[in-house]
Amino acid sequence: MPKSHATIERRDTRSYGVHGPMTFDSVTDLLDESREIFSENAFLQIDLEGVTHTDSAGLALLVEWLREASRQGARIEFLNLPPQLVALAGAANLEDLLSARKGVV
Repeated sequence: MPKSHATIERRDTRSYGVHGPMTFDSVTDLLDESREIFSENAFLQIDLEGVTHTDSAGLALLVEWLREASRQGARIEFLNLPPQLVALAGAANLEDLLSARKGVV
């Protein structure tokens, strides 16, 4: 089975968009692609409108991004969380983490 491909693209100095699936097959690449953005920004917006599919690995990636932002002293805000990701966060009892940390780290 071919590996799913997803990308994170810079929109401006603090805004990024994720495109494609956020799944077990793609999150490692997304994490690798995103590493430098946390060292470059004190405030980040990550728009998830372009996410086509997600699973629990996508949720784990958001949690890791929150951790990395916190380590760097940055703030992060997720825009357009896909309903599937919101449902996963609810099932994992992490919806408060995503909403409480949204924009405030």
